Amino acid sequence: MFEPIVNAIKGEFAEKAQSVLGLESAQIEPTLKCVSGSLVDTIKKQVFGGKLDDVIGLLTGANTADASNPLMGALSSGLIESFTSRMSMDDAQAQKITDFTVPFAIEKIVEKFKESGNTADLDGFASFIGIDKNILKSVSGGLGGFFGNMFG
Repeated sequence: MFEPIVNAIKGEFAEKAQSVLGLESAQIEPTLKCVSGSLVDTIKKQVFGGKLDDVIGLLTGANTADASNPLMGALSSGLIESFTSRMSMDDAQAQKITDFTVPFAIEKIVEKFKESGNTADLDGFASFIGIDKNILKSVSGGLGGFFGNMFG
C-alpha cells in the first residue's frame, strides 16, 4: 500500500547516506530498511489516529515540511526510536541520521507525488498509494473513524 513512499527514498538514499552521513556500505541497507519501516509505521499510526488530512498535506507538498509541522516531529521521534531500539545506535548517531533522513525522505515523496500528476487531496493521495479512498477514509480516526463512517 505505501510502496511509493518507500520507493521514493531508495534510489538516492544510498549515495547520500555515504557522502553526507558517512555510513559504510554495509550499513546502508539495514539503515534504509529501518527508515522505510519507521516512516511507514508512523504514517499509518497518524492515519489511524485521525490525522489523514495532515498526512495528505505533508506528503503531497501542500503543508510545509519543517519543524513547525507536528507530523515531522512524529516522524523524527519514531525514527530515532527505531534506530536506537532496532539498530542499537546511540542517541547522537540516531539524531544525526534522522535530522538528514526525515526531510530528505519527505522531499523525495513530495517529488514522486508531484510527478504522479495526482491532485493534492484524498482522491489523489489514495491513488498515489494505491488504496481505495473510502477504505483510507474509513480507517482514519481508528475505530471511531471507522464506525463514524459506517453509520454517518
